[in-house]
Amino acid sequence: MEQAPPVPMLQTGPDPLRTFLGFDKRKHIVSLCLRDPMDTREMPPNGNTYVSALCVRGVGKVTLSEWREYAYKLKPDIVVALSDTPFTAPPYSQKRVTKSIERSVSWLADMLRPLKSSVPSCSPSVSGRLSQHPLNVFVNMAGGTSIPAREVFAHSLAEELHGPDLEAVKPIKRLDDGVVGYSFHLATLRGSVPKPLGPHRRNQQNDVFQLESPNMLQDTGKLIEVPTPGDGEVPASPPLLSGFAESPVPPDTASLLQASLRQLPEGKPRLVTGVRSPHEILKLIRDVGADIFEADLAIAAANVGVALDFVFPLPPDHGPLEEGKRKDVGHNLYDHVYAREYGRLSDCLAGAAESQSQFPTSLPICPCIACSPRSPASHVHHSKVDVQSYEETDLNGKVMYGPPRSRGYLHHLLHTHEMSAHTMLVAHNLAVLDRFLSGVRDLLLGGDGNDTGEGEGKITRFAVEVNRFESVYDESMEVLRVARKCWHEVDLARGKGRLGREKEKQALIEARGVSGG
Repeated sequence: MEQAPPVPMLQTGPDPLRTFLGFDKRKHIVSLCLRDPMDTREMPPNGNTYVSALCVRGVGKVTLSEWREYAYKLKPDIVVALSDTPFTAPPYSQKRVTKSIERSVSWLADMLRPLKSSVPSCSPSVSGRLSQHPLNVFVNMAGGTSIPAREVFAHSLAEELHGPDLEAVKPIKRLDDGVVGYSFHLATLRGSVPKPLGPHRRNQQNDVFQLESPNMLQDTGKLIEVPTPGDGEVPASPPLLSGFAESPVPPDTASLLQASLRQLPEGKPRLVTGVRSPHEILKLIRDVGADIFEADLAIAAANVGVALDFVFPLPPDHGPLEEGKRKDVGHNLYDHVYAREYGRLSDCLAGAAESQSQFPTSLPICPCIACSPRSPASHVHHSKVDVQSYEETDLNGKVMYGPPRSRGYLHHLLHTHEMSAHTMLVAHNLAVLDRFLSGVRDLLLGGDGNDTGEGEGKITRFAVEVNRFESVYDESMEVLRVARKCWHEVDLARGKGRLGREKEKQALIEARGVSGG
């Protein structure tokens, strides 16, 4: 964003953004979002016609017209409409929440305006689309942690437009008619105070697991009418709604999302970012009907050396370790107990080269590069000598899988700061999460081999399996907090200033030895 225009805008062709990123259209969905929903660093307030966004050289301002131009030029599969989400310290006044709703509605209407002749057109509309707009627009459901505010924003999407508002977005009659899906960014709902804007280390672990309670949200018990930081462009107006602080108890995540969706159609996708555990994913599917989740959980676990290890639905013989003690959702490979462990990364998934006869029950295959490493189908020939060497042992196009990488091997790589450790952990964690969600789909569709009938029967069985999962796996994600501490210790041991810290540590040991003698 620090360039004008941004570098991807210089790409030509029918799919500029996909070509620029190098993603295969058959395998990947490319989305365009101005802000990283997981980055909660404090930013300057937005204006009426622009949004503040982080870029390489600090904070930039993106106007509504610029965002429309980017979306129509880059032609992503999904574009997220601009939303006025506060990235300053809570609590937020009623005036600020009202301004956020009004701006978000206005900015969505601007995104849904019909194309002008000067703007390049997108692909023609297809029958059966979920919206009446050439772009696949997702809208972030505004309202913060206030249930009444979320209901008002949802009503603004569903109500029929009249007069100038209708003329501006014709042929759409309601804003929701131009929206293909709804997004929810949970990181902005948590109880954490936004971090000061400063240098952001690329290899620093994600803070998605930093809070103590899985359900801690901003306390909406008091929305004090305090001065709102801003540019003063919006004049004071009567409150859009009242009763923001009607409940002294902060609502949970499911209640907030349900309030946003109650007035809207059920057939549109619901995207959730910022989930902190597989338990939260299952609850949002069960209670809210969430459809799509981002994979930051897997990336954040890999950043602190955790190999995820869980499956859904649980096999019949799968249970907790002991009475009242639940299993961890992964393995902290920084821990020295794994230094001499030579088993695969996951107990729930097997490697492609392993024989299923060695397991009590058949295990699904983990296709990641750590559990199922494979050799190329043919040898790479660098010279005529190589051709002669491999002439008789050519694989003839057959894929050969090797034994899984062991936990002890990954433990060694992590402690020596080898980048391949992070690569293998990310690949493994994504495979585990993909298998987890595949199990969810199979159970809801009845494709897991257990036919439970239609409708209510499948939903009931899904709820039962969710309860089983919660009783077996630890929802507190304690393994990730411990892993973060281990990651920090290893980072300090080899990071900048290491020699000075070692001298202080050695002096302290010697001083204790002298005093003890």
